[in-house]
Amino acid sequence: MNTGATFGVLTTFDHSSQEWNNFKLRLEQWFIANNINFETDKATIKRRAILLTSLCESTFKLTSDLALPNKVEELGYDAIVKLLDSHFTPKRFGFAEKSIFYAASQRPGETHTQWAARIRGLATHCAFKNLEEALLDKFIMGMSPGRERDKLFVQDQRELTLAKAIDLAESVRCARQASAMPAAAAAGPAAAAADGVFSISKKEKCSVCGFTNHKSNQCRYKNFKCKKCNSKGHLRKMCPNEGKVKYVEQGTVDDGDDDVLTG
Repeated sequence: MNTGATFGVLTTFDHSSQEWNNFKLRLEQWFIANNINFETDKATIKRRAILLTSLCESTFKLTSDLALPNKVEELGYDAIVKLLDSHFTPKRFGFAEKSIFYAASQRPGETHTQWAARIRGLATHCAFKNLEEALLDKFIMGMSPGRERDKLFVQDQRELTLAKAIDLAESVRCARQASAMPAAAAAGPAAAAADGVFSISKKEKCSVCGFTNHKSNQCRYKNFKCKKCNSKGHLRKMCPNEGKVKYVEQGTVDDGDDDVLTG
């Protein structure tokens, strides 16, 4: 929603899909950009109007209900913000937050920088006395098993910081990936050859002659008669009466298949 301000665009806030704290921060920055403050809006009437018109229908209804028995349009801006803060900001319990923090672990595919950023967010309401130490311990002990964690385990913890741990883990990861590239390149031709053999062995056999270089409806022998059952549509070596037919190597029609001369 464009409010017609000189700077920026203020979007509509929908509490069912957006975070109130994030919207409030953006709203306050929007006020700063457009010089709306205590000096230019002493009664907060303009700020109240901008906030209320920035709410979607359901969020406006919720705000009105929270304001009862007062009318929301008669409250001051700060009072409305306080109502929404109380409603949307959950109460934090230190030990419960710490339990979530300590139970976290690096997810598959999560980079070391993403993992560090996530535990910083989880530690926000833990009230650690030494935040840096708690973050460093969790970063290392919660890492996925591998060379990166092994490398950090042998470091002197008195000299290690979270920033250094992230850099060291990233350097080990890059080195591991670089060392794996030559091996993958060397294995390429052999792997390709193996794949080629596999794909050949899995080719469908022609039900007429047994070869694998064409389909049955394209076989040049499809109109010939079998010497064993005198039926048209297959050679003797592919006759169902012969039992299970083994793989037929491509080459000259063998086994005295003079039936190919009988059309």
